[in-house]
Amino acid sequence: MRHARSARRAAAIVACVAVALGIVGGVWLVRSAGALEASTAGSAPPASAPAASSGPSAPVGAPPPVDRSDFGIDAQPSVAQDVPVAVAIADVGLDLAVVPVGVRADGQMEIPTLVTEVGWYEYGPAPGSPEGSAVLSAHVDSELGRAPMAALFDVEPGAIVEVTTASGAVLAYRVDRIEQLGKQQLPLDALFARDGPALLRLVTCAGDWDPIAGAYEDNLIVTASPVDRG
Repeated sequence: MRHARSARRAAAIVACVAVALGIVGGVWLVRSAGALEASTAGSAPPASAPAASSGPSAPVGAPPPVDRSDFGIDAQPSVAQDVPVAVAIADVGLDLAVVPVGVRADGQMEIPTLVTEVGWYEYGPAPGSPEGSAVLSAHVDSELGRAPMAALFDVEPGAIVEVTTASGAVLAYRVDRIEQLGKQQLPLDALFARDGPALLRLVTCAGDWDPIAGAYEDNLIVTASPVDRG
């Protein structure tokens, strides 16, 4: 959500992948027949892929994770790709660094600790891949309030998303749709697809805060398609 979290919520925060960062609030994507849980960068991917989760984190230090459901999906080893290093949406003033993330020990997709970074699920397609969904996720807020990724709430269909890769290439995508879905309604097979249309998925948390689960109830998903600039 876009507003600051109360002291009560801050006590239950967790640094997650999906989505918003740096000891922040977030995103939680759970895969029904196999949740996409990202594995720690640099470590071997677990038997199941990550569940994207951008939940909040504790105000100080690295807080213990809040219990989440783990529906694991088969993860595949990463292949050599021109990895993303930055993402920008000029229409809403979003401009953030991108870092690769994997799967945490508890099977959830990791999320960067800094709210100035977005996590790219490195065991799935990268932006620019000929097929499949490239997933970028970050926390929506922190104990200090709204995080940069909350700018996704202001995105409109037709907005241009630019992803810069390690090679220096700038890939353009046009936003097709924006959806807010309950975590149990997420079409995870499509969201983390490794084949089919080449798409970019930007994910963060949305909806009301559930103090029992220690997470937001929904996810905001911005889907964009490649733009042919040639």
